[in-house]
Amino acid sequence: LKEWQSKNRRMGCVAATEWFCKRQKQFRPERIRRFDSDGYEYHHVVASNGSIVIDLTPHLYDPNAQ
Repeated sequence: LKEWQSKNRRMGCVAATEWFCKRQKQFRPERIRRFDSDGYEYHHVVASNGSIVIDLTPHLYDPNAQ
């Protein structure tokens, strides 16, 4: 995480999670399915090892922020 925070990185959730998972082999991408207030489905990708979930792009979790 220190390497991630060492630069002002601008990536989407998929690219950021792939970047992290390449460096931390025990983590895999996990797609989270959610619905906004209008009922539209959207997805967000986080890194998970089964017990720990890391969201490198929490600002993109809101479907209205994209």
